[in-house]
Parts: sequence; C-alpha cells; structure tokens
Amino acid sequence: MPRREHAIVVGASMAGLLTARAASDHFRRVTLIERDTLPTDPCHRKGVPQGCHAHGLLASGYRVMDAYFPGMMDALEAAGAPRGDVVGDFLWYQYGAWKLRQNLGLGGIVVSRPCLEQAVRSRVKALPNVSMVDDHDALHPVFDRGTGRVTGVEIRRRTDSSKAVMEADLVVDASGRGSQSPKWLEEWGYGRPQETVVRVDVGYSTCVFERLPGDFHDSVGGIVAGTAPQATRYAAVLAAEGWRWVITLVGMLGDYPPVDRNQWIAWAATLPVPDVYELVKRARPLSEVVTYRFSANQRRHYEKMTRWPDGYLVIGDAVCSFNPIYGQGMSAAALEAQALGECLTAGDDGLADRFFARAGRIADIPWTIATGEDFRYPQVEGRRPPGHTLINRYMERVHRTASHDAVVCRRFFEVANLLAPPTAVMAPGVMWRVLFGRTGDAPVRSAGR
Repeated sequence: MPRREHAIVVGASMAGLLTARAASDHFRRVTLIERDTLPTDPCHRKGVPQGCHAHGLLASGYRVMDAYFPGMMDALEAAGAPRGDVVGDFLWYQYGAWKLRQNLGLGGIVVSRPCLEQAVRSRVKALPNVSMVDDHDALHPVFDRGTGRVTGVEIRRRTDSSKAVMEADLVVDASGRGSQSPKWLEEWGYGRPQETVVRVDVGYSTCVFERLPGDFHDSVGGIVAGTAPQATRYAAVLAAEGWRWVITLVGMLGDYPPVDRNQWIAWAATLPVPDVYELVKRARPLSEVVTYRFSANQRRHYEKMTRWPDGYLVIGDAVCSFNPIYGQGMSAAALEAQALGECLTAGDDGLADRFFARAGRIADIPWTIATGEDFRYPQVEGRRPPGHTLINRYMERVHRTASHDAVVCRRFFEVANLLAPPTAVMAPGVMWRVLFGRTGDAPVRSAGR
C-alpha cells in the first residue's frame, strides 16, 4: 500500500471489531461500517442472530482479547462473568466419559455473547483513531480497474437512503457468511474462490435459567455430547453474568430440539447423562426458549487464488465458518485479526498473499476438527480425508484416555483450544498412552477434588 492513512472494516461483529483493533496500530484512521444500530448496552441485535445462544471463548481467543484489551477480563469478572480454567472449572462429557477435571493453565471466561461483544465494542470505540458508522449499508467496494486496487466503499444511510463514497487505503470485509466478496472478485476479473461446503443441518434451542452456588457440580458450565454417529444430541451449559445459566440444546442432521419449554426439558432427558436434565427441571427459568439454525460448514479458499486486488482483504466468517457446536468462531476470528496485525507489521509488500496464507493455516485447525467430527455421520456429504476411519477410531481412544490420563487430557485440550495442531495428539509419547494405556470413565468431581 502506498500509505496507511485510512482503513475501513465492513461489519462490526466480533471479527470486525478485532480487525479494527489490529488495524488501529497501523493506520492513522480506522472506520467500522455496520448496518445495524449498535447498542450501548449488552443486548441482542439483528446482525448477530445467534447471539442469545451459548458461546464459548477458547483459550486461544481469550489470550488474544486479553492482550488487545488489558483489564477487560477483570472488568467482565467484576460484572459477574465467571473466570477459570477451561478444563478444571468446566465439565466435558464426550464419547461416554467425563474428561479428567484438572487445572491445565488454560485460562478462560464464561460470559454471554452480547456482554462480551459490548465489552469489546466499547473498548474499540474508545480508541482515538477508530470511528463507527452504524445504520449504514456497505453497498460495494470501489474498484479502480486501471490500478487493480480497491480505493474505498460506497455506503448508504439506512434512515434516508442517501449514498456516499468513503475512500480508504485498505478495505477489510468482515461481513460474515453472507459476504459478497466472491461475487465482487468475479466482477472485477479475478474469478471466484474455491468453496467447500459440508452440510450439517444443526438446530439450537436455548433457555436462560437462574444460577445458584454449587449448581452443576460447582462448575461454570459444561458440554454433554452424545457419541456419533449413533447420537445426534448435545447440550452446552454456560454460566453468565447476573447469576444466570445459558443452556443450549443442540440437534444434528435436522434432529432439532423443541421450542415449547416443557418439551424442551423433556428433550434434555434424552442426553447421554442426566446432569443437564436434573439442572433444568429444578432451576428457575428466566426466558422463553429461542431457536437458531445453521446449515453448513463453509470455507472459501482465498489462499488458493492466484490474483488479488490491492487494498482489499476478507476475514472471519466471510472466509470460513464452522459448525457452531464446537465453539471455534470467535477464537478463530481473534487469531486471524492478530495475524493481520503481524502481517501489517512486516510491511505492505505481498500483504494479501501473506495474510491469506496465515488465515488459511489458522482455519485449517478448526476446520479439520469440526468437519472431522461431522464426517462421523454417514449422512454428512463431503470428501473424507485419507485414513478418516482409522483416525476416528484413534480419536475415540484419545477421548476416553483423557478421562483419566493428565498428559493426554492436556494435549487434547491444547488442540481443542486452537493452541496446537491436530497432529499433536499423535506425538509418540501421547500415542503410546492412548494405544497402550487403559480406557474408561471418570466421575465428575466436586470443587474439592
């Protein structure tokens, strides 16, 4: 780029906010364009339809946000969001066993999506060189065919439909799954990116309950998952600020949980262990049941494109979005924003090639985890990787060994938290424990474990 005067980020959800934070270290001005009216308090908004459901922030995403916004996690904790270890204070029932409950030094926080997003938004907005333009549609980037460069964005005010062009040295598309970047690139003569879609037809239903001390084995939440491909039902229990439980029931392949609360509670009784059902049948409900549908994992392979316009990037769900039951989206976006900042620090030459190479490697890990699990269901269409069946059998032993072996448990959660590649669970020392150690179940332990 010839200069770093102004960067525009399209979309003010989590990926856009974190991208603006990364860009603020490198541009004199950064502008966020958002079609919604951005709230000043934690609340649900149209542009984040999944916001009222349980959201997980993995240790990797927690570390990025903690570094970008010093003191934010302390403020969230002071506001009532529980902080703790993602294994020692959070329960995991998978493949017929509870994971070993131990502190692994993987710090995290459980907080509602609206509260976390508001905390990030307020800190980004407070940056002296960042401005937010809400209630505006980003109609399309402005492309100069003579120079092969994106020079800005045409925007439209939603209140009166007036239009304007906002010039920029860099435009970043963080508009989410519905991004129009593939269409624009084709119109500009660059072709469309390759796209991979793995359809899963996931349905969510969520209800909020009062949280009491000692609830749910004195934890801050947990995941209860049936074993694929026999089971299609899951549950996520997350503590939230205000002494609340955000409890989301999930069904794969169209096995959607109901909306009626009594039927919803009865559906919880069909999970592989009774712990979630025991909690919801006695806890005081604080909300109605709300639903959300997610059709497919979707990945656009921008890293494979041979030509690219200058002054333009794509990030977050606009690049890759994952089956949300694995809780990877916010953390993957945080890692991509961090990578963008590091690419900008390294200079302007080949920025897009360098960034998309980094973003592709970041997406590889959650994509492999999410689709690897989804492909256990024979109904899920898509190309299985070589050795898929053998890897699945090995991973089943990893899950069960992690119920009692601290070394295997640590390595598994390092991978699950996007801190290590999936191959890390196949290191010789780990593989020996998995293949030749014992397997079995481990009981949930109390806080005095």
